[in-house]
Amino acid sequence: MMQGSPPHQLHDRDLLRDLGTKRIGRQIIVLPEVGSTNSYALDVLATEQGADADGCVVFAEQQAAGRGRLGRTWHSPRGASLLFTGLLWEDASRSAAARFVMAAGVAVLRGIEQATDVTPVLRWPNDIYVGEKKLAGILVEVRSFTESTRAVAIGIGVNCLQHETHFPPDIRRQATSLDIEASHPVDRVAVARAILRQLDEYLGDSGAVSDVRLANDWRAHSADLGARVTLGSEGREYTGRIVDVNPHTGLLVQLDTGGRREFDPATTTRCPND
Repeated sequence: MMQGSPPHQLHDRDLLRDLGTKRIGRQIIVLPEVGSTNSYALDVLATEQGADADGCVVFAEQQAAGRGRLGRTWHSPRGASLLFTGLLWEDASRSAAARFVMAAGVAVLRGIEQATDVTPVLRWPNDIYVGEKKLAGILVEVRSFTESTRAVAIGIGVNCLQHETHFPPDIRRQATSLDIEASHPVDRVAVARAILRQLDEYLGDSGAVSDVRLANDWRAHSADLGARVTLGSEGREYTGRIVDVNPHTGLLVQLDTGGRREFDPATTTRCPND
């Protein structure tokens, strides 16, 4: 499947055809290669277009400097993944980072479920898993342009056509792809369109999905509630049991040392021994 030109090459016309979204996908750009779609969205689109870039989505067939959270590298052969960033132009007083991460996570998961027969789960703070293996990740970056406005880059990476040997040896046991997990051929274009529609539902209109609904949807698709977890935050590690999630304050954990603590996904990492 990975020999020669990969099937289902991405083209803006195919992604836009009858997409039906209101905000996400107003403009779609497909690049053969870029350093990082988040960097392109913030450094080029937001800088040059300002508020006109709201809702723009940039895809890349390959990233030369793909990033995960906290400086980690995102590995993907050319044409094997969905690598894209949705750019939102937001009022600086609205929506915490936790809400963007949670909304994107639910949207990506629901899009995958609609376009394939794979049933993934959400794992705090920003990952989508099948069983014990990572399928997709989300990186939200925010940049202020004025005192009242900011650009929000929602970077998404979904492993689609990889086989086990396409992953570096050090992550092979922790990573998977739709092609590995699905019982039917995977169509990257169909998966991308399904995710874009879900992103538009959850992020297209700030009032369309309430905080209550978002939290309920996240809980319904998460394997984390009630689980024990070790989280890194501000240079320290905390261990406890996950109690709940909030779109504005993040994850609520009952700590082993007593008391409860909230963890913002923008500053939290899941420790490897968890």
